[in-house]
Amino acid sequence: MKTKQLYKYKYLLIIGGSMIPLSMIMFIFWISMFTARGDFSSFVIQLSQFCFMFWKLIFALGIILLIIGFIMDKADKK
Repeated sequence: MKTKQLYKYKYLLIIGGSMIPLSMIMFIFWISMFTARGDFSSFVIQLSQFCFMFWKLIFALGIILLIIGFIMDKADKK
């Protein structure tokens, strides 16, 4: 029973740890499209707008999930 709960917390750590680099990629893509000049497809323009709106949220959720997973993992080991 304890082993199954430990895996749940590891999933939170993995998901939170993968959301932080994803938010950084979104931020870099948004900055590169903000300063870019030229003819881009509407998909790329819409994607850069999506990255602008949600990169902070993804970053914050990643940190929250990491903290929750870390705290629950440490509390479960005691």
